[in-house]
Amino acid sequence: MIDPANVPEVTAEEVLAHFIYQSSHIRASDGSVKPNAFLPPANLLCSVTRHLDATEHELWSVGDQIAAQRGATLHGRADIVAESCTKQRLAVRKQPVKDNPNHANICDWPTDKAEQKSIAQLLAADATLVRRIQ
Repeated sequence: MIDPANVPEVTAEEVLAHFIYQSSHIRASDGSVKPNAFLPPANLLCSVTRHLDATEHELWSVGDQIAAQRGATLHGRADIVAESCTKQRLAVRKQPVKDNPNHANICDWPTDKAEQKSIAQLLAADATLVRRIQ
């Protein structure tokens, strides 16, 4: 994981993990990510974890911790390159939190729901679903 005392800004080429806690956010037919997975919550901050300096084990551990806090099931993660977000006029900003210095937010979402859905479709198309190998 990133050194909590020295968290760099997010770069365009970084891979971000957006954890998926709803099975309905994954297409059963082809295992792709549905756009609803990327719709921002009411605060317009879509939470992600940066891959930077993180092992696969560390990434999954973060997802598992969040699942436990929510009382939810971790179904996978949608991996996406930060540049896919910035191409849609969104920003990806570092936002370290306790136990996850790699945390960041996809922000600057429009407030219009139709615009959010349109952007979410493009992000989902660029994302790769990663399921944990048991």
